[in-house]
Amino acid sequence: MYDYNLAIRFEAVVSEHGDRTALWFNNDEHVSYAELNEAANRIARFLLARGVKQEDVVSISGNKSVMTFASMIACLKLGCPYVILDPDSPAERQRKILSTCRPSVLLEEVDLKHTLLQLAGASDNLVDTRKVTGATPAYIMFTSGSTGFPKGAVMTHANVLNLIDWSTETFSITSDDVLTNVNPLYFDNSVFDFYSALFTGAKLVPFSKHETSDPKLLVDKIDEAACSLWFSVPSLLIFLQTMRATDGKHLRSIRRFIFGGEGYPKAKLKLLYDTYQATSEFFNVYGPTECTCICSSYPVTRDDFDDLQGLPPLGHIAANFDYLIIDGELCLLGPNVGRGYYNDPGRTAQSFVQNPQHDKFIDIMYRTGDLVRLDPADGKLYIEGRRDNQIKHMGYRIELEEIEAALHCLDYVSEAAVLHANTGGLSRIVAVIAATQDFDNEKIRGDLKQIVPSYMVPSVFHRENMLPKNPSGKVDRRQLAEKYIRNGAS
Repeated sequence: MYDYNLAIRFEAVVSEHGDRTALWFNNDEHVSYAELNEAANRIARFLLARGVKQEDVVSISGNKSVMTFASMIACLKLGCPYVILDPDSPAERQRKILSTCRPSVLLEEVDLKHTLLQLAGASDNLVDTRKVTGATPAYIMFTSGSTGFPKGAVMTHANVLNLIDWSTETFSITSDDVLTNVNPLYFDNSVFDFYSALFTGAKLVPFSKHETSDPKLLVDKIDEAACSLWFSVPSLLIFLQTMRATDGKHLRSIRRFIFGGEGYPKAKLKLLYDTYQATSEFFNVYGPTECTCICSSYPVTRDDFDDLQGLPPLGHIAANFDYLIIDGELCLLGPNVGRGYYNDPGRTAQSFVQNPQHDKFIDIMYRTGDLVRLDPADGKLYIEGRRDNQIKHMGYRIELEEIEAALHCLDYVSEAAVLHANTGGLSRIVAVIAATQDFDNEKIRGDLKQIVPSYMVPSVFHRENMLPKNPSGKVDRRQLAEKYIRNGAS
């Protein structure tokens, strides 16, 4: 049968690989494809009994458990877009996300365990998966928003099927592969992990937040599971390098290191390359959340280290994509471009626009906001910066305005400007504040964590009596950057 939706694709994988391990948590906890499919079917029946209909939104707690993964698959079977919530995210941020997507059901792990016990006999496949089309939304992934409200990118079944086919071919993924899942499920890098593994018959190894923060636990588990494909932000690999966990004794089973979400300084990448290049390949990937996670993959070679300044290139956009460079900005076209931002027509209209080269038919392109340069000598694309205040920090796309909006919610802050510093691969968020009363760093950090996630809390705070202004009356960010970043004060 032709795979026009993700449910059909997954059930075909289960039919072929039902006895093989789908999820491996440790030697004592692993789940087969058949067991995962049965759990998903039971949850799907539970959702149907609750009156959930196709295209109703379902929110899922982001803990990495069998129930969470089964819930994601259950939603795909029903044609219900899922939203993964960060269980550690501040209540205020979760409120903003829920007020935007208005889910019909909130699934929690404890409730699901009880549900599966009640529905122990309802584990067969659902025949109505055929009603789900390629245009049906698969998931909504929320990213930082400049207005202080996160924005939810909507990806369809057709978008994700295209990603699966591309990643399988590009990285030669087979059912014998073992993929890491070190990325949080509410972060778009996890899209590659989840779909490239569980929709090809490969094994997926989820890592908890605790495991990814402990280098020894992380590398020991990778060795024990014999993981063959690694995908993460460069920050995590740099962390392992700093902690001397990439000494060549571990990670020997990894045949492909894939990294993206932020730049990998070549000086640090070369150290990893020199250690593992005899047994591994290295790929720098690029792609916005709004275009299904990845749209280019650049194989890193020895030649890339002739000059150790800067970052590896984007390389070439994937063959089934197209792109334009308009006033220096990369604009993407093709089958991975999503449907826009959920329940947010204003911001959708700003970023998802008509291809100006076509006026005879609808051809939507996504304005990435990334400034790029096409080198005519080698035909490769190189990132040059951003046209706005969005940054990449620890792999997360963050709008600096969202942090400023959070700071302005604190009654003792009268003015605030947030800057970004990146030196030697170390990303830092720097806040400059004018306050109406004294504060200490711990207080302001604690107050901010009630509004934004921990990864958005500045690492450094500076205080001014009044922030400098430019001739138009706006905060002079250039002057602040000169004082607190370029002079090394950050």
